Amino acid sequence: MSETSEPYNEIDDYIAAFSREERQEYIAAEMALDLATMRYHIRKELGSRQQYDAERAGLQRRDISRLEKAASAMQAGTLQSYLEALGYNHEAGN
Repeated sequence: MSETSEPYNEIDDYIAAFSREERQEYIAAEMALDLATMRYHIRKELGSRQQYDAERAGLQRRDISRLEKAASAMQAGTLQSYLEALGYNHEAGN
């Protein structure tokens, strides 16, 4: 038995067998989850509340909640309003 630098992972084998379309859907879902997680953690790090951020961004609290769920589709303008409410300035990089 030879040693490998990485442990065997059945999930990697499963993903490797995906069709091109399945791979694209998987990547999109993974990105959505990453974005939702980042939005949630940014808000928590700042000690902010959904209601407060919604008011600052001119959104409903339910909109902020949806932004923090990976399954939600999001408009670029909504995301920009939300990030600005959190104090993010895209021109300055933060």
